[in-house]
Amino acid sequence: MDFNSKTVPLITSARDRDFLKSLYEFIAGEKESLCCPDEGSDEQRHTVYSAAFDKVIDYATSYKTILTAIKKEYDCLIASIKNNDRKVKVARGKLKTMMAQPTSLMYCRRRSVQLIAIIQKDTAEVQAKLKRLQEFRKKEPPPTPEPSDGQAQDLAARIPGMLNPEALAKHLGFLEQKQADLLNKKKNQYVPVQVKADLEIKMRAYLNKKDELALENDKLQLWLNVCSFSVCDTDSCFINNDLLEEDDPNTVNESELLVDYIKRFMHMFEAGDYEAAAFHAARSPHGVLRNTETMERFKSVTVNDGGLPPLLLYFQALMISAQPGKQLLGETLCLEGVHCALQHGYIDLITFWVTQHRLTYSEELGDVLCSHGDKDPRIADTCLALAHIIYTTCGVLRKTALCMCKRGLTIGALEFIYQNNFTLDDTMFVLKGCPSLTLLQGLTQKYGSKPALLSVGYVCHSLLKKAILDDMMCGTESWSEIAARCEQMNRPHLAQEIISTLLSQAGAVCLSPGSAKLMEHVFM
Repeated sequence: MDFNSKTVPLITSARDRDFLKSLYEFIAGEKESLCCPDEGSDEQRHTVYSAAFDKVIDYATSYKTILTAIKKEYDCLIASIKNNDRKVKVARGKLKTMMAQPTSLMYCRRRSVQLIAIIQKDTAEVQAKLKRLQEFRKKEPPPTPEPSDGQAQDLAARIPGMLNPEALAKHLGFLEQKQADLLNKKKNQYVPVQVKADLEIKMRAYLNKKDELALENDKLQLWLNVCSFSVCDTDSCFINNDLLEEDDPNTVNESELLVDYIKRFMHMFEAGDYEAAAFHAARSPHGVLRNTETMERFKSVTVNDGGLPPLLLYFQALMISAQPGKQLLGETLCLEGVHCALQHGYIDLITFWVTQHRLTYSEELGDVLCSHGDKDPRIADTCLALAHIIYTTCGVLRKTALCMCKRGLTIGALEFIYQNNFTLDDTMFVLKGCPSLTLLQGLTQKYGSKPALLSVGYVCHSLLKKAILDDMMCGTESWSEIAARCEQMNRPHLAQEIISTLLSQAGAVCLSPGSAKLMEHVFM
């Protein structure tokens, strides 16, 4: 608004125009700093205008009473608007609650019907059991009470010796002796009732343990019967199995046992009980279900209810049933099991398998763990530690030292390298796999009384060769140009090394100048 123009004819004084201008500037500045919207209800905008009104009241002293009354009406109006807004929100909330009441009532009625049906069913079962119990008690004859020693005597007969002092003294001595015997028994032969309760608890525990051992004994006996049947290859040459199979009861029982075992596995697998099927297959006699065919069957299942995948359940059951260091799985199954556990992120399972010796260690297994550790830095140290155990067991010393270097154990790796007398190729393998200044210094300097394994010149030569062969961005022609430039700069040895490295590649030949011109003419 232009306050210097004549758009406000009622304000003639310059002082009033300055005040009005400062007031509008105050309102605009406050609204801009508070980010008030231009339209609609906003509490901050009401506060700004209320403060502006107070400034007007302070400035216009002549109309202070009228302006104060207007200000009061303004505040009452704003309060009324806020109160109405709160009432509207409360009414909307009540309306939503009332709209949701039929649905809640419907669910409550449905649940009440279900609970009533369950209660009626349980009541009917209890009444039926009570009725059967009453009928059983009616049919059972009442027990005949056995007369005790006191009841067997004739109560009406006189007790002899009641008036004889000698007999009473004798009976008193007998009672005192009996009392002494009872006190002695109580002291030496009897214990508190709590001891009896503890013994009963222990007895129940031992009985449960006995039942478990009996069940385990039955399983082991069955396994012994299965394993006791074996035929050598030399014996099978002289036996006609087709003719004698029906006459041999052990063979018939063995075949029936295996067929029944496989049928139970198929029934569990087709029913979707993959965990039970996995443990059933892991305990199969002769390992008929511990093979790649069964693994492929579990691998083909794609259903996952949020727990462990069926294939991982199968490998977990195999590892649990395997004895540490004995009857281990083949290398193929071990590799597939580790691949499956890594794919689903169960590194803890692999840690248990490796540390408890449930796997058949191989160099390929260690390579799988190292490759996965390079891809996932979060578990890189764990994978390298497990690979270190596997490589050490398999005797792959160069990869063992490489794992130590990748884990930051460079000093330990140097000690390991010098203790095992690494060859030149093994040492360069470790250095190329994990190049570091500390490792280079340790390999090119004396280690105690032992001489250095490498020289700086040989390391530079090998690393230059590796850089040329592994360079994907710069081809053979570019490196040839670099060699030519080295010859121009009076570096013939370096140029010769580059040319020798290029010629060491498969299919590379050195052409004479005439042949080079001929090939250039052909390609033109």
